[in-house]
Amino acid sequence: MKTVLTKCFALILMISLLIACMTAIVSAQDMNYQPQRSVEEALAQAESAAGGSIATNRIYFRMPRLDSWYSRYGVYQDRYYAGIYWWNGSVIPQSYPGYHASVDHYDQGIYYADVPTDVINVIWNNGFFAGQSENPDVFDQHCQTVNINIEGAYAGDYETLPEGSPDPNNMDGCIFIVDPDPEITTSQYLPNRPYSGDWYVYYGDGCYGSYATTSDHFISFEANCLNPDHFDKKGNHIGGDHIQPPVVPGESFIYGDADCDGEVTILDATVIQRVLIDMNREPFNEKAADVNGNGLDITDATLIRRFEAKMIDRFPVENETANG
Repeated sequence: MKTVLTKCFALILMISLLIACMTAIVSAQDMNYQPQRSVEEALAQAESAAGGSIATNRIYFRMPRLDSWYSRYGVYQDRYYAGIYWWNGSVIPQSYPGYHASVDHYDQGIYYADVPTDVINVIWNNGFFAGQSENPDVFDQHCQTVNINIEGAYAGDYETLPEGSPDPNNMDGCIFIVDPDPEITTSQYLPNRPYSGDWYVYYGDGCYGSYATTSDHFISFEANCLNPDHFDKKGNHIGGDHIQPPVVPGESFIYGDADCDGEVTILDATVIQRVLIDMNREPFNEKAADVNGNGLDITDATLIRRFEAKMIDRFPVENETANG
């Protein structure tokens, strides 16, 4: 009899685990997705496989100073990151939003990517993609640019580059600056019309202008810098270090809010299940997820489910905090 009961219990446990895994996979369709690696990591892997180096061009991107672009869903390793995606050429990302870009000047919101020379179009984004999430908070905070041509520019191709790009065959050393006022649409796939913009030559330290440093029209970084954030109200150039970086969500959190969306729902339990079976998930707050106060385990997911079902009105860790 004990043997039969043991086998039944094992079968029930196996079915429960299977259901939990299936729930996690299905619910993942509703979750925002972040890049899983950086451009550098992808290039290194591709070069290792190819047994040689891959020629690249370095392009820059300035994250616009708009709240919509600096979303908590795009926070990675305690920083806001830009994502970059392309679907042509080599080292193509497996899925959108592509790769994490590298940081050139965080306080200025300047990012860059060393893109293979055979890539002709890219899309910059704010580091995550919500898909067709039913959570309006997640959905509305996704931002991206239009498809951007990076093949280079000749004189007259862009009003912002009167003499073209430094190398007319590519945009190496150039920066894409978005138009901060996109037209709003009601697309079921994107909350906002993708941001358009213009190319400039990047001088460094957040400065950009219309002429290459080799041009007769280039006087100095300060004289040619067009970044409006680098000037005081009198028009004096003061550089970029005065700009404060965006505030990354800190230690303030809600117990049970594992996915950092500001509320405790059944999705938080699902997120914990995904983490426990090594399915990567960002953003994830382990401190908020540890609702029993003894480390992350399946009990935390169970407690959140009970809380969601109103079987309990607070978590064990909150009782400990109140009594401590």
